[in-house]
Amino acid sequence: MRLPILLLALTLASPALAQDFSCRIGTQPACLDYGDTVCSSRGMCVDQNSACFDQNQCNYEGFTCKSNVTECVEAHDALLRTHNDLVDDFNENLEIAKDMASRLDDIESCLIYASTLDAAKLCAQ
Repeated sequence: MRLPILLLALTLASPALAQDFSCRIGTQPACLDYGDTVCSSRGMCVDQNSACFDQNQCNYEGFTCKSNVTECVEAHDALLRTHNDLVDDFNENLEIAKDMASRLDDIESCLIYASTLDAAKLCAQ
C-alpha cells in the first residue's frame, strides 16, 4: 500500500522539481540540441550551454553574471606585476654578472702579461 502512495506523491511532485522559465510577450523559448545556436537580429548568438538573463541583471562589468571575471583579471594583473618584477631583477643581475665577467677578464689579462710579482699584485687593485 505504501509503494503506490509513494509513486503518486513522486508523480505529483515532479513538475515542481522541473525548472520554470517564462518569456516576454512576442518571444519564443527554444531548447537547443548539441551544436545548435540561436542568433538575434543584432548578431548576438548563444549555444546550448548558454543561460540568458534579463539585461538589467548584470553589473557594470557587462554580461558576466555569477562569474569570477574580476577575480581572474586581478589575479592576472598580480601575476603580470610579479613577472615584470622578476624580469627587472633578472636584468639587474645580468648587468652585475656582465660587469663582474668583464672585470675578471681584465684581471686575467693583467695577470697573463705581468712580468713580475709586484705587477701581478697590482692587477687585483
